[in-house]
Amino acid sequence: MKRWLRTVGYYRLSAYWLPLELPPIAGQTRSKQFPPGTAFSDIIDIYVFDRKLRLLVMEAVDRFEIAVRARWTNLLSLAHGSHAHADARNFHNGFEHARMFAKIAKTAEESSEVFVEHYRKKYTDPFVPSLWHVTELMTLGELSHWVKATSDNRIKDELAKDLGLPNKEVLEGTLQLLSYVRNICAHHSRLWNRKTVKRAPNIRQMRNDMDIDRSGTQHQPRNSIYNVLVILARTLRHQSPDTTFPQRVRALVESRTTAQQNAMGFPNDWRSRPIWRNNAIGQRNGWNWLPRVFRQKPGVS
Repeated sequence: MKRWLRTVGYYRLSAYWLPLELPPIAGQTRSKQFPPGTAFSDIIDIYVFDRKLRLLVMEAVDRFEIAVRARWTNLLSLAHGSHAHADARNFHNGFEHARMFAKIAKTAEESSEVFVEHYRKKYTDPFVPSLWHVTELMTLGELSHWVKATSDNRIKDELAKDLGLPNKEVLEGTLQLLSYVRNICAHHSRLWNRKTVKRAPNIRQMRNDMDIDRSGTQHQPRNSIYNVLVILARTLRHQSPDTTFPQRVRALVESRTTAQQNAMGFPNDWRSRPIWRNNAIGQRNGWNWLPRVFRQKPGVS
């Protein structure tokens, strides 16, 4: 216990034992009392699970982000040239574009990346590197703002479809949501039972997988981590039909109690939802799913 308190800290761990505490009495926010039989190892178990979940989510968000960078850069540069980002006419709101452009120009000026230094040595005009250079310097949040500001709606609609999303509105909402989730993971914050500040977009193609709040007149996805996982699983599946991400999410979540799964937003019937079914996630035994050349055991020709 002392080792965990020294290396992780009381305050950080307290967020993980909060769900285990008894309800507080009137006038208190926390009881700091636990049911009989609660062990410190129960808290560490949740903490370690959350760390594994963050790593899994971070991997998926990274893949989504890289796909957005690649496709947006390609579509915009083909339509408007190598320095489309320097032309305010390609973006909504000239003042906002000026602010974003000044920021990325400063980032490029201060960058020591090999590809940026190569550009500086070879070119002096334009002074800012081309689009495919600067997108590699953007955070996901910055990339989200640039995509949203793009005035050519055909580019945004095509980008959305490339990612497995129906339209530019859903694309923009998804980028905002995943930027928020990525920041949580990057700062090692608690993820597993968090309620997201922004709801997941209402994506018709994913409604059979999502957990939908049907209490109001407008049925909307709940702001749970479960719905974030659905979006990541579906978009990764669109990019790579053989992805093992849904399989790995299912294996990790099945290590949790039903109460803990519910706290993450997982509905009771989540295993029967299309994206999580074993026969739908391409589960394969052993190494049989690999190309033959990679299936040979070490030392066997």
